[in-house]
Amino acid sequence: MKARVARLMLATLVGTATAASAVRGGEPDVFNYALSPELAGWMIGAPARLATAREIREFTALTDDAAARRFIENFWAARDDDPRLPGNPVREAVEERAIEADRRFTEAGRPGRGTDRGTTYILYGEPAKIDFEPSKLAGEGTLEVWHYPPGGRSGLDGKKPQRQIRFSLEGEVTKFYVPGHPESRTRDHL
Repeated sequence: MKARVARLMLATLVGTATAASAVRGGEPDVFNYALSPELAGWMIGAPARLATAREIREFTALTDDAAARRFIENFWAARDDDPRLPGNPVREAVEERAIEADRRFTEAGRPGRGTDRGTTYILYGEPAKIDFEPSKLAGEGTLEVWHYPPGGRSGLDGKKPQRQIRFSLEGEVTKFYVPGHPESRTRDHL
């Protein structure tokens, strides 16, 4: 009993801080420690980018797996343009791309779907071209540049991606690149 209460208190504290960060536009990954490991990290990567601030608050307030499963079904139902038709195109696209992102972008023990490149891939699909260029700043390595066509299709989040998205290797993880400002490297500039 004491362990469950402690876990719920920790989940409330962490969930509230994480939700506040996500709502303010910081790191959007949301982890709910009150849920089982299978569901606790469900809102990492693309689901966090698709979620509203209200949905993020609701997810962090969940205290059991049954409620989390209902939340996930409702989350996807809200993104189904025509519930009368079988399937859910947005959910299916996210799930298919997540499998490919895991295959291509898993690094440092983190599944590809939760990395910056994986999240970008899930939301906007394959870039038209990928280049590598040296950083113009001393001490920074080679950048990976994803190119999306101007006037291209909107992503699963309803937004068009920037024409060029840059990534840099930081330790063992490839992250969004913002020259000279490592503290501002968040997913906000997709």
